[in-house]
Amino acid sequence: MRNILFLLLILFSLQIYSQEEIQVQATDIMVKPGRGKCIVYFARRETAALLAKFSVYDGDLFLGKLGAKKYFVYECDPGEHVFIAKGENTFYVDANLEEGKIYVIDMKIKTGIISARVGLVALDSSNKKYEKEKRKFIEFINKKEGELLLGEDIKETDDTNEEDISSADSMSNRLKKFHEMKQKGKKITAISPSMNFD
Repeated sequence: MRNILFLLLILFSLQIYSQEEIQVQATDIMVKPGRGKCIVYFARRETAALLAKFSVYDGDLFLGKLGAKKYFVYECDPGEHVFIAKGENTFYVDANLEEGKIYVIDMKIKTGIISARVGLVALDSSNKKYEKEKRKFIEFINKKEGELLLGEDIKETDDTNEEDISSADSMSNRLKKFHEMKQKGKKITAISPSMNFD
């Protein structure tokens, strides 16, 4: 009986130690937002559609193309943002970001008819699988080298999708579609300020 209790005590202390280690690693390897800014991690941890890269936008601002097992870090102003991922489909996230906070958005890929379909899923602390997903995300960025995108590093448009901006005004067709969907009450994924990575 004593041996079983001793073994349980050791296992329990190892579990606490490993959780503390994950917390320390998270604060050590995560990029901190600058003054008056917030950080958004865009990660594609899956290997589905391995060779394909998918465009990611903040409104009309082209952030980059995300390949399999890659991530990038986007520093932006707090407040309202519309994040857009483009594959066979176009996926929208209506985000409200808080100053000084870090957010994580995971790109999910599904097989489509012609090419792959994309989805964006935020790591949310209210989700019952949050701790497991958080641990997996920290392990992922610990192993992979990402790219930090600051305001001066970002191109205004994606050269391959210039036809998306209509000549009548400066808003892209992607963003017009988002506003139409919102007006019609269509379901759009949302990120609230409380969905930050802690």
